[in-house]
Amino acid sequence: MVLNFRIAKSPLSGQENEQILEEYNRLTSSQIPLNEFVHWVQNGPAGTAWHAILETDEGRIVGHTSVFPLRTAFGDSSLVPAKSEYSFMHEDFRSAKIRGLENVSKPVFIIILDQLFQHCIAQGWGPIFASTGEKNQVFTRRVGLRPLEFALSECLLILRPLSGSRHTPNLTRNQRIALFGVGLLQYGPWTIASALPRLNGVHTAPLTPAPMHQERERLSFFEDPDSLGWRYLGNQYVQFSFHGAPEDYVIAKKGDKERYLRVCQWHLGATSSLFPLIQALVEEARRQKAMSVRWAVYESGEVSKKIVRQLQTAGFFCRPRTRIVMVHKQKSEFLDTSKWNMNDSLFSFDP
Repeated sequence: MVLNFRIAKSPLSGQENEQILEEYNRLTSSQIPLNEFVHWVQNGPAGTAWHAILETDEGRIVGHTSVFPLRTAFGDSSLVPAKSEYSFMHEDFRSAKIRGLENVSKPVFIIILDQLFQHCIAQGWGPIFASTGEKNQVFTRRVGLRPLEFALSECLLILRPLSGSRHTPNLTRNQRIALFGVGLLQYGPWTIASALPRLNGVHTAPLTPAPMHQERERLSFFEDPDSLGWRYLGNQYVQFSFHGAPEDYVIAKKGDKERYLRVCQWHLGATSSLFPLIQALVEEARRQKAMSVRWAVYESGEVSKKIVRQLQTAGFFCRPRTRIVMVHKQKSEFLDTSKWNMNDSLFSFDP
């Protein structure tokens, strides 16, 4: 089988978008709605996505990857960071050849990934980065991506122990049992704490595109009004604001009985005690019947250490972990974690 290959820019046709998303959802067990997929690749404030598409002579799309650009306030205004997303290769075509590239001795998906990255680099984009599973990292090295290890503390407060142990992904049986036990220990104290008067100082606010703190010393995202409005869709998120500290905020993705309320993005500076915020997070999670409050605190100095200490004091279970982000070597200065202001806003695009 010989496949046809092309690089195309959004917007794609409605049929092409449907084909891509249907296959991506099938292979990754995702449930991304079509309107959200179109939104991410087509409506970005930094521009629309580029797509690498493999298809049969009959027009059936059997391989795809895309890269979309992001805005940043980082010192160099010409910088266009870009994220690789929505990659798949149909299992029946992984040993196929590409018309015009039959003699290239690389797996077919590596060829299209490399072709797309080189195309985007020629457009002036970079750094290009991706979040991918460990088993795929050896392959992505072949297209110039290098692993960057971000240390973080994964902090959890389990509000629904049975649901939390069942639906938390990527756990062994013993880990699920342990998580259930931790949830039982947390459940009692926070059931009592939830009956205490709410401390003043923190309030929820509609998530509206408004000016906020912009990080200029490190690579940071979703801080200008247009990017904020694009990134956080509709009623899926809630923002917590602080009286007397207008630049401080926390944005969290709403939860339900099978999902966490998940902190995605935050800036905390002048705020001293975080207990009013923790109360507000737990209260909001209970209102949503969320199974847990989850906050991945990436190591970035004294503020992140303070957050972890106060979460632990409030009964959160915090464990160290490492998140690996694959970054293209073309912008080698960004192969250094100190250049990034990392948070979970880059890893929770799912509905």
